[in-house]
Amino acid sequence: MRRRGSILLTAAILCAAGLAAAPVPAGASDDVPPQPTGWREVFSPDGTTTRVQIPQQVEAAPSRADIRAAAAAEVIPIQDTGSPDSRFDLVIVGDGYTASEMSLLRQQAQAKWNEISATAPWDKHRQNINVWLVNVVSHQSGVDNDPTQGVNRDTALDMGFFCGGIERLLCLSEPKAKAYAAEAPGADAIVAVGNTTKYGGAGYPSLATVAGGNAQAGRIAIHELGHSVGGLADEYYTPGTTYPGGEPGQPNVTTDRTGSKWSSYLGRSTPDGGVIGAYQGGSQYEYGIYRPSQDSLMRNINKPFNLIGLSVMDHAISSEIRRAAPGRG
Repeated sequence: MRRRGSILLTAAILCAAGLAAAPVPAGASDDVPPQPTGWREVFSPDGTTTRVQIPQQVEAAPSRADIRAAAAAEVIPIQDTGSPDSRFDLVIVGDGYTASEMSLLRQQAQAKWNEISATAPWDKHRQNINVWLVNVVSHQSGVDNDPTQGVNRDTALDMGFFCGGIERLLCLSEPKAKAYAAEAPGADAIVAVGNTTKYGGAGYPSLATVAGGNAQAGRIAIHELGHSVGGLADEYYTPGTTYPGGEPGQPNVTTDRTGSKWSSYLGRSTPDGGVIGAYQGGSQYEYGIYRPSQDSLMRNINKPFNLIGLSVMDHAISSEIRRAAPGRG
């Protein structure tokens, strides 16, 4: 990016939990290397989230033509509140919008920002956040595999459903998306909207994808920003699994069944319902790890953040909003 080290990579915990080796089928030759895989989160319209392992996407670096197209892209301020050096900068890029659909991209990007900024604690900092829209122009309208598998479109960021065979998983070329986002004056977080009304999205270490024309999909971006901006762990789990590690570094999960990690919040009412405590299950594991509340946004995207998530996100956003020194404007 063009300025200070971004907090985009604060947490690679969301679906890019590194690469894992897929099991080798029985009888396969030992000389055949295992197929690398990666994790992605899959979101359902009812708000529930699961994590799936899919074959690793092969993502080549942007071509010279891609770099030239990114450099020529128009950057529009949806909201300009001040210098990027003293603001949190959110960048929105689009895919599957043709040159004649830039007004549609602007409309859908604005709608997603409106939803994000109405959610705590983003609402608290709205007047100190810059929102930049990069007008990414595609040759064809829409995204791959929409409305059905086998439909291919020529788009700038290669966005499409059925990623890894998962219908609502909306993947793209992360390197290309980042090349376009780099054209904005600053980038502390990136959201990529696709020209589709079908519910879906995905999370990457540096960005989130959402269906631009689906009214429910904005919640996916808010959840993923919890990862990339706040470094929050997921609070859902896969039944029958047991956490194998030591004390996790993420602030909203712990191996301590007393919840001492967030002791100052214990027993307090929390916006997502109930009270803060230590509830078994989190970070994709059912046993051996605990979360602060029963059902927060990091478990169900239709819920708000719990108190711990709110505090962490508030600090992460405000840390990027640095006031100008006296006498400097």
